[in-house]
Amino acid sequence: MKRILPFIVVLAMLLSSFSAFSHSKGTFDNGDVNRDGFVTIDDANLIQRQKIFLESFDSEQLRLADYNLDGSVNILDVTEIQMTLAKMKDSPVERAVTRSVGSNITVAFSNNLNWSKVYFYLFNSSTDSSERAWPGRQITNFSYNDGGEKVFTSSVNIDLYDRIIFTDGTSQTVNIPLNRASSGFYISDSSSSKSMLVGTYAYTGADTGTIKTLTLPYPSGYNKKIWVWTPSDYHKTGEKFRTVYIMDGQNLFDGDHQDSHGGWEVTDAVESMMSNGGRGVIIVGIDNGNSRRDSELTPDIGEVVPSYRSEFSNGTGIEFSDFVVNTVMPYVQKNYNSSRHPADNMIAGSSSGGLEAFYIGLENSDRFSMIGALSPAFLLFGDSVWSSYLSKFDFTSENTPKLYLYNGNGDFENNLYPSCISMYNRLKNLGYQRIKLSTEEKAAHNEAYWRIAFPESLSWNLLETD
Repeated sequence: MKRILPFIVVLAMLLSSFSAFSHSKGTFDNGDVNRDGFVTIDDANLIQRQKIFLESFDSEQLRLADYNLDGSVNILDVTEIQMTLAKMKDSPVERAVTRSVGSNITVAFSNNLNWSKVYFYLFNSSTDSSERAWPGRQITNFSYNDGGEKVFTSSVNIDLYDRIIFTDGTSQTVNIPLNRASSGFYISDSSSSKSMLVGTYAYTGADTGTIKTLTLPYPSGYNKKIWVWTPSDYHKTGEKFRTVYIMDGQNLFDGDHQDSHGGWEVTDAVESMMSNGGRGVIIVGIDNGNSRRDSELTPDIGEVVPSYRSEFSNGTGIEFSDFVVNTVMPYVQKNYNSSRHPADNMIAGSSSGGLEAFYIGLENSDRFSMIGALSPAFLLFGDSVWSSYLSKFDFTSENTPKLYLYNGNGDFENNLYPSCISMYNRLKNLGYQRIKLSTEEKAAHNEAYWRIAFPESLSWNLLETD
């Protein structure tokens, strides 16, 4: 009887002592199974109850319950929580977990050209199906912004339609990806009547966050400029934040870009994602606006094809990768509330930066679980180099980063387009599973198009499950 009594007592405690699940929105550290913002003995008890089939966990709770980050949920997670609470052991690496969000977003179009009519033409890029025949649905619901412009709005189910064109029935914008990181649009000053480009903004709620500029020592012996932007909810919580590291930081933020096509407006993408149910992320921009760019963003993985050899041979992308991983990331993770877990870190870039992001992400899958490669310069290397380089990776591994590839097929982009399509097919044949290819037939090689592609990369990598 004495041997049975302890079991009965423990079982009674499990049956009676637990907290109701919290359903607050946000991001949670691993171990916080009831999602109340804290890791306590209640969470350990919930895991024990789940193991004896007294509780069922959703997919997010199963991630949170893996406290020791070994890939499974068992009594070891309970023990580690108990030891951590008793201060017998340090907590494991932080992991931010984002709650799922809905399918409907509010899309806003600022009618800065004063069209007499505004239509939203919605279509699905995969199935080529549209909501209505051209020119789409006329939108009559509007309000006025601070500039006196009419802002037309409509709710859109982005599971059904992932592209939109704004038109008055005659003039029209380019194809625009729709996702949880996109919400507000207007006609850009650099637009032509044939192919109107758009600017982006966060339609609802969020403010601009905070940006700081600093310099860090680069291995070649000079200081490199770094921008760190924290979202508007950064100081409202002690939770760890996901972090996105992006090349060409000089072109990412409003007011800092040097290109005639404007910047990426990355903060608007994050704020749109926040207003559509996601949580803010930290953006780290790394300066590449100097004569060293071609070298720094070209990994030396083999012989460069002859037509580009004079500019890109003997690239120092390995050195740049070491700088990101061994200097920038440690600084950000020490001085900001940035999660150290690879599941919460993304690397991104465009053109040569897209190539370097691809390289850094593959080489450091223990640091990054997401890659955004926009218009990547895969054409710098031939088939034999890529075959040799990629052969060292097991792309069927669950640790392979999610990969978003984007390429247009317009001005100059048509030079990179074949190599991007070829890389996508090559990777799929090698067993790469979590990969998305997005193409736009008329898109050119500049910030104006990367500005509308980046939100799709951000949303797919951070919020989509597949």
